[in-house]
Amino acid sequence: MRRLHVKILTIFLILIPALSGCSFVSKEAPAPIPTFAPPTLVPTPAPAKGAVILLKEGESLNIHLSAGEESKIIGTLPARAAGIPLLGGEELIGEELWVEIQASTGEAGWVNARYLTEYLPAEIFCADPQIQYLLDDFYVALENKDGDLLASLISPTHGLDLRYYRYGTVANYTPEKAGWVFKSDYQVNWGNEPGSGFEKIGSFSEIPLPTLLEVFGADYQLSCNDVGIAASFAPEPWLFEYTNINFYQLFKPGTEEYAQMDWQSWLVGVEYVDRKPYIFALIHFEWTP
Repeated sequence: MRRLHVKILTIFLILIPALSGCSFVSKEAPAPIPTFAPPTLVPTPAPAKGAVILLKEGESLNIHLSAGEESKIIGTLPARAAGIPLLGGEELIGEELWVEIQASTGEAGWVNARYLTEYLPAEIFCADPQIQYLLDDFYVALENKDGDLLASLISPTHGLDLRYYRYGTVANYTPEKAGWVFKSDYQVNWGNEPGSGFEKIGSFSEIPLPTLLEVFGADYQLSCNDVGIAASFAPEPWLFEYTNINFYQLFKPGTEEYAQMDWQSWLVGVEYVDRKPYIFALIHFEWTP
């Protein structure tokens, strides 16, 4: 019996290490398999392109070898040229900014920045949701006579060209001038009234502002790059020199009381600066006998 006990004890002592290795000693959890997220693709901005503005039909923009009028002319751009590659170079000569472009020949050249704007295809412009915000903010600035807000909405490169009559005086408001335009009593001769022929003279607040408020504050009809009813009152409602500036027509329909003849319309040109839209031009139309 004693031998049997000894034998059992011996077997038990032999089994303890084996059982301990198999059942009672925890193993480390397997290391997780590393995962790698795919790289984030950052879209490369399209190269900036420009378009010619402010030239009359038949005129052309000179391309110079270097910045400045005194530099050699190496080519020209027609008045309606668009999609011009901008190379990023800028140089201030006196008070004139010059920018570097790539000519159609492939060589680099320099042009006066006054006659250039950022190019934006019409289909992209007409789908840009920023424009409605711009128009709404413009109305808020007018309604509240907020010069600081108005100044922030006007093109910082070309200012705002305002024509109360299509063939009348053009008043240009830089952002600085726009800042105090509501307080200014400076008298502008806006041109002759189409019906009477009398001169329309008054300040910004006296002449354009009431009609701007009337249209921008109304339930107007909006159309992109379409002059609409203005075509019946001018052979070229949107100026040739604004060809590469996209625009909207804001049309306030007339009322039954006046047989629909009291309609008002503003053409609103928009210029992009660093891909942000600004008010560039305003042209007013109304019914005339």
